[in-house]
Amino acid sequence: MAVVGLLLVAGIAYLGSSASGTLYIYVRDAPADWKHLTVTFSDIQVHRAAAGNASDWTSLPLSSPTIDFMALGNLTKLLALDRAAAGKYTQLRLVVDAVDGVLADGTPITLTVPDGVLKTVLPFTVPGSGAVSVTLDFDLASSIHAAGGTWIFRPVLGSIQVT
Repeated sequence: MAVVGLLLVAGIAYLGSSASGTLYIYVRDAPADWKHLTVTFSDIQVHRAAAGNASDWTSLPLSSPTIDFMALGNLTKLLALDRAAAGKYTQLRLVVDAVDGVLADGTPITLTVPDGVLKTVLPFTVPGSGAVSVTLDFDLASSIHAAGGTWIFRPVLGSIQVT
């Protein structure tokens, strides 16, 4: 049974507004049948409300692009931290580049990541001169699939909390 792990992804991107706040994003899960499960992120982006499809996506600098979810346990980890213009945001996009693990029996595994883009429809507001935390609860048990000797990683989120 998977144990829920929490990865902190903090992001605050200055988007050209004079008012800005802080954005924190967390993730967590730890499947019991793994000694290590290391996920490497290459990008996290936020999207402003009422913006066009390709416009107003802002990448946040990653402070911890590689995270071993098993080492986290029930703790949190900062993924990104930056300044964000105050206002409403509607989406997050995380890009997973690679996933490596070690099974409980010591067998090393490299997982295939067919589409490492995880998109969420997530309304939240960054207050001017304030902060907001977004906690992404990764469901790693549902994200990992064994198929014919190949391990596949398709990122799945459980709950999302905004505080």
